[in-house]
Amino acid sequence: MELDKKEAETVNRAIQYWQDSNKISGELAEDLKNSYQLRNANVDAIAVYALISAVSCGLLAFGALVLDEKWLEQLRNKWGFSETIFGIGFTALAALFVYLAKRRQAKYPASKASNETYNITIILTIGVAITYWTRSFTNFEGNYAIPLLIATIVYGSAAVFLRSTLLWTVMIISLAGWWGAQTHFWSGGSYRFLGMNYPLRMTVFGLAIWLFSIALQRLKLLPFFQDTTYSIGLFLFLLAAWTLSIFGNYDDLSGWTAIKQSYFWYWALGFSIMLALLLVYAFQNKLDTLRDLGLVFFLVNIYTRYFEYFWDRTNKGIFFAILALSFWFVGKKAEQLRNKGNSISKADS
Repeated sequence: MELDKKEAETVNRAIQYWQDSNKISGELAEDLKNSYQLRNANVDAIAVYALISAVSCGLLAFGALVLDEKWLEQLRNKWGFSETIFGIGFTALAALFVYLAKRRQAKYPASKASNETYNITIILTIGVAITYWTRSFTNFEGNYAIPLLIATIVYGSAAVFLRSTLLWTVMIISLAGWWGAQTHFWSGGSYRFLGMNYPLRMTVFGLAIWLFSIALQRLKLLPFFQDTTYSIGLFLFLLAAWTLSIFGNYDDLSGWTAIKQSYFWYWALGFSIMLALLLVYAFQNKLDTLRDLGLVFFLVNIYTRYFEYFWDRTNKGIFFAILALSFWFVGKKAEQLRNKGNSISKADS
């Protein structure tokens, strides 16, 4: 069995602890240490960079060959193809790629990274197919949310069939686009829907996805998508809530620029309090994803508030010195909590 450097260090510490506490003999400890090998990190890094390069080149090639409207129009004019024909062709191509992806998963189950990279072809071909199918119909009454809803259903179905977190991520993004476009259509083109502007609407959407991931965990449904849904939902919720703390529930951009940012202080205060409560909850319950994203947006929130309220009023050196001391204090407390947790774990052992 091959382990990376960090995994090997963890296993070594566990074996050493068992040996020191006389739970295993020295001979067994030596056998356990010899039962695995250290994975070549350089090979892994080269593989990752090669996959990134392959994805980048593939996207560029797809953009140059398929998304070039002039090239497509020339092909259509030369052969007399309609948009419906293009839709049928790319649908068949997407179905072929799905079949090949499923067969590849069965043949190379351990190559998860390369299998997910291959699924990019499915994402692109499905997107083009839906684009041409919807362009061939004219009964959408200007509701551009319908193609996004179709894309959400198709990407979600393909994700479940292939158990692909990449396709599932694209499905959630398509669903977010549908929510924004559909509420815009329902509101008759207004910036408000049920009294909510876009930042507030997307905050509600992110919260719904986050809660949906928790429901999946409680109901034990789609276990291979639970962590991905949780992370994306939490990120979308915090990102939208951050924009809400800047714009408030204001729906007039030109009017917003003429108002002092202090007018929205209660939105900023609410966002800050929410972040603090989420961080306390994350540290108490050892929720790594919530803790890490919460800390990122905590930093973003501090910088945002500084540029809003104190950029022209305080000495920059003093501000960043206070900021450094505050982060040092937070890091020290976090380290103390971690050490306390480790001590409790050892005592329980």
